[in-house]
Amino acid sequence: MYGYPKVIKTRQDVEYLVSYLGTDWATDDNKQRGLAYLRALRDKTQHYVFDRVLAEGEEPDGPEPEYRVTEDEDGARHQHVLVDDPNAPIHRLDFTAGEVNQLIQTVESH
Repeated sequence: MYGYPKVIKTRQDVEYLVSYLGTDWATDDNKQRGLAYLRALRDKTQHYVFDRVLAEGEEPDGPEPEYRVTEDEDGARHQHVLVDDPNAPIHRLDFTAGEVNQLIQTVESH
């Protein structure tokens, strides 16, 4: 494989990406694209899940971003809570946030 990976599905793919971004062959656009991927991998580890229906005039259990309220067409208000996503790509690829931060620093230093 040469250049920016077309698909990133494994830990080895991420490690290849970082090694590629550290070469003279990587363009500035590819470096920015790779850094954006790594930052998203690190930052997108949570998602909202339905918690409960709020009564009319009832306040959410806390402020955003921990709690988010949506309203459907009927006017019912639904509270969603921000929780860790066990299916986030960082977990599927078996990285920790610290490891991804190190990869980001490696790319930024080249």
